[in-house]
Amino acid sequence: MIGVLAACGPGQSAKTPPKPAETAQTPVPAGPEYDSTGVIAALEGQLVTLDHEGASGAGLVAGRTAFQGYGDVLAEAPLTAGTRVAFKFRKAGAGYELTELKGR
Repeated sequence: MIGVLAACGPGQSAKTPPKPAETAQTPVPAGPEYDSTGVIAALEGQLVTLDHEGASGAGLVAGRTAFQGYGDVLAEAPLTAGTRVAFKFRKAGAGYELTELKGR
């Protein structure tokens, strides 16, 4: 005699993998964007150092500043030292992050 045992009731069957817990995505803070022009002085990983004209609205005087860049911005940007660029950025804590970087 062959018997079959079936379990009934709430819960998932042993063959169904558990659903992953949903993770809440934190929105990226979006402050005002500022724009300027300059020349790429150096690139170290995702840190782009620019000699720039400044942006008075951001309280950034002309000079040399390091900006954090991320893959989506850097992917199509000219990244050779000495290249003239137009860029957009926003304040990020005590520093600045690039939101756009294009050759001029």
